Amino acid sequence: MRNKLRTLAAPLAMAVATTPALAAEPVGRASPTVEDLKVEINQLTAEMEKLKNGDSPFTVNGYYRLQATSQSLDETNDNSSAFVDQRLRAKISGDLNDNVTVVWYGEFDSPWGETGSCQGDNCGKLSADGVGVETKNAYAELKVPNSDWKVRAGIQGYGFGKYESFVTNDDMNGISFAGNVGMATLEGGWFKWEENDRDSADDVDFYTLSAELHPSEVFHYGFTGAQISNSSQAALNGTAARTDDNYLGAYADYTYNQMAYSGSVLYKKSSGLDSDATDGDTYMLNLYAQRHWGNASLKIHGIYIPADDSSNGADRFAANQSGWELNSSNLQIFGTDVYYNNGSQGAKSVSDAAYQGYGLMGLIVSGDQKLSNDYYLKYGTGYFRVADDAPDSATQANGSSLGTEVAAQFGKKIAGLYDLSLRGSYGFMGDFYGDNPEDTYKVVAMVNISY
Repeated sequence: MRNKLRTLAAPLAMAVATTPALAAEPVGRASPTVEDLKVEINQLTAEMEKLKNGDSPFTVNGYYRLQATSQSLDETNDNSSAFVDQRLRAKISGDLNDNVTVVWYGEFDSPWGETGSCQGDNCGKLSADGVGVETKNAYAELKVPNSDWKVRAGIQGYGFGKYESFVTNDDMNGISFAGNVGMATLEGGWFKWEENDRDSADDVDFYTLSAELHPSEVFHYGFTGAQISNSSQAALNGTAARTDDNYLGAYADYTYNQMAYSGSVLYKKSSGLDSDATDGDTYMLNLYAQRHWGNASLKIHGIYIPADDSSNGADRFAANQSGWELNSSNLQIFGTDVYYNNGSQGAKSVSDAAYQGYGLMGLIVSGDQKLSNDYYLKYGTGYFRVADDAPDSATQANGSSLGTEVAAQFGKKIAGLYDLSLRGSYGFMGDFYGDNPEDTYKVVAMVNISY
């Protein structure tokens, strides 16, 4: 326990070290004051606003994020790690006219003292050389004249947000569209995930179409259909060769006074094209209740995924490539840490249970609170267990309880652009991980600058 307390203190020390400090002044000059710092911040903020409101058809926005992390996410021992990393993202948008927009969205990651995502060995190390800029998006968008329809072609983000980002939530090359037909909003697209030898017999394609209807201001519902057509030897979503994964989903949202209720169900059916070895089906259910009042909100979220009791291991969701599942509840261990740069994304409940065939049951409570003087508080807690600790498609687990996570984030926003915060999560690991598993934790001091 003493070692854990010593390690948990590391982000506190790093937060002090990474917070912008006042530089020492030459002899004979007065030291800068807090008011001087405020004046500098306000001037920088004003210059950024001028840049945004200039006459150029191109605009730039994004964020810089510096994080100091201490974590121990291995339930088998108490080993811990501590590191500092940073991320810079920039989105350049050019409105060429009322109907045509081009966008490039790039990212540079540089963990301190490490190579990060760079191609050169010295990108994050001493001398900091190397090719490290990653393109996230690069697309052109056409707004159809005299209509509300738009078509987007190129690398773009697409996800299953209504279904907790299962199946996909990532950047991908393709063509998408969106527009209204009566009271329905339609959107969809075709995306190329893997081309291989330019033979349609070895490609991986993703097709999707959804419709959302708004019968009233307080109630709307939608339907989603998608297919991952996989003819390759290694499907990107983890299924076996020559398999089509078909998805059907439905969701509904209803608000009444300060209460909001929503739910979704997503059904998956896999069909083997060469044999029935990969045939299978499963589903996922999400239910939510949320209350808003003043500057606060509280949400309750329940999730259920059945265990895979098939003989071929195909009655389950397969791991996707985005790693963004369960990202809306302020969790970092059993859910996904939405702020992560290069550290652990979390989502242990998904990767350790649902994707391994044990299924998943979870109940999460989370909330946000705006405090005075631009301080804020975010929090979340969740209990997770497997649907079956001994399914036919997986080995007998030690127990059914995955564990409980308690998480909180406290921060302050300065001049509307600068966000300084400290967040932490503690995971009380259940008997699924053994008779006496080590508890887990993650603590992060963060400076986030939006522009």
